[in-house]
Amino acid sequence: MNPRRAVLAAVPLLALCGGGMAACAYYNAMWSAEQHAKGARKAEAQGQESEARSEWALAAAKAEAVVIKHPKSRWVDDALVLEAEGLARSGSCEDATDVISHARPVAKDVALRERLDLADAQCSLAAGRPVQADAAVDGVLKSKDRARRSRAEYYAGQAAVLRLDYGAAVEHLQRSREPAARPVLAHALLATGRAAEAAAVIDTIGGDPTFEIERADLIAQLAAVGGPEMASATLERLLAHTRIPFAEQARLLIADGDRRAAQGDYQAADARYRRATAVTDPVSSEAGMARVRVQRLLVMQATQRGDLTPVIVELQDLSRAETGNTDAKHLLDLVSQATRSPASSGAGFRVAEIARDSLAAPALAGQLFLEVAASDTGSLYAPKALVAAIPLLPDRHDSIAAILDTRYAASPYTRAYHGESSVTYAAAEDSLARELGVAVASAASGRSSGRRFAIPVPGTRGPRLDEPAAQPVGQPARAPVTPPRPGARPTPANTQRDRPVAPERP
Repeated sequence: MNPRRAVLAAVPLLALCGGGMAACAYYNAMWSAEQHAKGARKAEAQGQESEARSEWALAAAKAEAVVIKHPKSRWVDDALVLEAEGLARSGSCEDATDVISHARPVAKDVALRERLDLADAQCSLAAGRPVQADAAVDGVLKSKDRARRSRAEYYAGQAAVLRLDYGAAVEHLQRSREPAARPVLAHALLATGRAAEAAAVIDTIGGDPTFEIERADLIAQLAAVGGPEMASATLERLLAHTRIPFAEQARLLIADGDRRAAQGDYQAADARYRRATAVTDPVSSEAGMARVRVQRLLVMQATQRGDLTPVIVELQDLSRAETGNTDAKHLLDLVSQATRSPASSGAGFRVAEIARDSLAAPALAGQLFLEVAASDTGSLYAPKALVAAIPLLPDRHDSIAAILDTRYAASPYTRAYHGESSVTYAAAEDSLARELGVAVASAASGRSSGRRFAIPVPGTRGPRLDEPAAQPVGQPARAPVTPPRPGARPTPANTQRDRPVAPERP
């Protein structure tokens, strides 16, 4: 710590006022600025980021007042550095840049220069300039002060991440003791594929409220790199050994359930959703969301329309409740469409697509496609529906393929299924698209159905009394005959004019 700042913090305020009222006012203002900086560091250590920013802003304002009122003081360099530090760490880097440039010529103390370098590096990172940040912390990385050296390692790691040099980032961040370095280190480890090490770092983050967003992102990224099982195990350790708010616990459990459901592990997903309902307030939005997810799991496992009847009843109750209202109504609308009896083969095909694409219910969608094929065996939809059902019902692959080959061997969809080219495939798709109400491009390429206009011709501008006769397509248009002006000399045939006449717009 700077000896002058140590004296300022330790000596009673009245004892420092021997130099008169001006000196007393100076010490009073500077002591107040230092107290705000102390409060900011304490808030940072406790994870109270917004409170820390507010305290840093107050420290910067108090230090600025000292600089303005006492510009000739021999301790003005302390005030300038504290002002730059407070502006940078409160997020006001635009103002901090000018203060840093003014403070550098007067800051002779090593500690003051290192603090200026850290403020400079923080603002360079905020502006996306990693090279400047590296240059700013280069000297601070060798500082004798452990706290400043640790913060310099943190900034150097962030700069390496911006350069996509994750190996260097890991080395710097592992040497930092800053709490904010841990989620950055976990991201860097995951970027290099070191999932197990990243999981260990995530464990150290624990239930720190500052990293609520980072926790969810890190677990999701861990699932993508190390697999859903590793992400679930890491989440279990966090929930067992840390104190995380109940609402956040529910959101983490719901996200983990979604990952397990996408993997096809419906039993694990159901357990996650029900646990999310249990850990939070029953009337909270998270609880309503989890209940809707349980019903969605039942839909995903449905094999026929009758399986959706109890789901509709439960979704109707949830949609009338205050929680989960939007999610329940949206899912209820899709499920209701899937249970309707279609009036035509086209409508039935669309219902089956809803079950496959929107409800993610493969068994139900496959059964609905088979119903479309059975309802009208002579329809163009029949072979297309059979082809769509094959990947959804792998247990019935052979029987469906046999029907396709025996009954619809000449169909373009059957030939396309076997990898054969067919010139009638596009025509069949256009026919189905028209029946479904989908706009189809015109088959006559290069022709326009709009109004035709005559080829532009040169001549005098202005309205014509009579519309010129339309010329046959492909024939050159004849120029209109223009009467000579009075007194004008006749223009000989095959003679160009001195100045070209701009062609008339069509």
